[in-house]
Amino acid sequence: MKKCALFGLFATTLGAGGTQAAWFDGNDALTSAHQRLLEGKTAASVESMIEAWQQPSLSASRQNHLAKLLALAITEDCGRSLSRQTLPDWLSNVSIRRETVQTTSRVYYRVQVAGESQLGVDAFTMKKWPDETVISDDLSAEQQHRWRLVKDGLSEPVSEGLYQLTAQSVAGQTWSSWLLLTQPQPRQTLSWKDTRSWHIAPFDDFNSTCQRPFLTLNLYPQNQTDGAPIWSAEKHKRLPTQLPMLDVPNGQYWFSVALIERRWQGALSIEEVQRIGRAVDLPDLEPGALEAIAPETDNP
Repeated sequence: MKKCALFGLFATTLGAGGTQAAWFDGNDALTSAHQRLLEGKTAASVESMIEAWQQPSLSASRQNHLAKLLALAITEDCGRSLSRQTLPDWLSNVSIRRETVQTTSRVYYRVQVAGESQLGVDAFTMKKWPDETVISDDLSAEQQHRWRLVKDGLSEPVSEGLYQLTAQSVAGQTWSSWLLLTQPQPRQTLSWKDTRSWHIAPFDDFNSTCQRPFLTLNLYPQNQTDGAPIWSAEKHKRLPTQLPMLDVPNGQYWFSVALIERRWQGALSIEEVQRIGRAVDLPDLEPGALEAIAPETDNP
């Protein structure tokens, strides 16, 4: 992104004018983060953001400012330039998912960390700076090569700020990385229209350097939502807005729709998810009566 265009985004997004021009004064970490981002040194800017988050008694206004600055940095290439750090050869991938879940009776939140390792991972921890443990678990033998750790039923979304991820391999090696989260999504984009259809609000403020949000659909037995779905689909184009006719026995099921936005922090994959779920009654159909979702096209 050219410097003049980036400075214009600073002015509109962060209020860099009038009294807000003070953000550019001084030689603290926040000022350094601004300057480095304007110079196109994105990873160095993020390092300054991390330093700024570590300052004691960080005011709410500065926390908000740092979160907006991070969101601006992501627009360069969807966050791939935010970190120079790579994963060690014993870690194949690590992803973080922040999720809002809305059912017909309540709204709650969850956070998930998942990953894969050929060597195997003994333990994984996610902490919010300075010392708040979000997720910490020792992995069983069945989980060590592919794991998914979830903290569920939260009353508030996982907040913006500085987090630290730590993994320990079965061979005793340790990997650690800082993670910066933006502010939680301010509005619900996904909502039910009726028992079998839903509404997706336009992506007016979507960051075009990232992949467009995609949709996952999952159907579960009514009382077995923790297991594998009996039917699922993932759509990246021409997003469907209704449940197709499915060849399943008569009964009540749990149907879940999730809208997923994905970005990066270097090698780390970060997903923001809005999920809606509800019980549905489905009729028995003749064999072969499965109706496919509308085919994908190149149109969003």
